[in-house]
Amino acid sequence: MAGISVGVVFAILVVLVLVLVLFSFIAKRANVHQSEAKVPVLAPGKHADTADGDDLVVVATALYLYLNSAHDDESGVLTIRNTQPSNWHAVLNPRL
Repeated sequence: MAGISVGVVFAILVVLVLVLVLFSFIAKRANVHQSEAKVPVLAPGKHADTADGDDLVVVATALYLYLNSAHDDESGVLTIRNTQPSNWHAVLNPRL
């Protein structure tokens, strides 16, 4: 009985490996087709490696807002209040 279950698990693992290899083959093939796609042509006078002043302002503002809102302001004070215990678990524990 144990040999059958080990064989079933091994067979499922082999099928899983074959499926993953097939997916990787399909993904590599799709990347080759995408890399052969045409590169969009920029408007005359525009270069991909230059940025206008407006573009730089937008990027700088986005970075400023992201970096300044990344951290919460915490007070660093932990307050623990002792309250009366609730009986929510009294049904499960008959000793209470």
